[in-house]
Amino acid sequence: MNETVEFVQFAINQWREKREAAFRKYNLVLEEVYAKGDFDSLPPECLMAVCYVDAYACVLAKIRSGAELNG
Repeated sequence: MNETVEFVQFAINQWREKREAAFRKYNLVLEEVYAKGDFDSLPPECLMAVCYVDAYACVLAKIRSGAELNG
């Protein structure tokens, strides 16, 4: 299980870096985008990074909650 968690955490970190770079490239502020919830207007590069970070974060949360239930 630890290897899976480590992989997912690694993937999250990689996509966070890509997300931050994309947001900088387009002069966007992550907190403002999330506060407004206006994801439809994001450039594809930003939207893809946001989706991957959120998806991997959900997977990590699910793994951790499953580990708590089973352990």
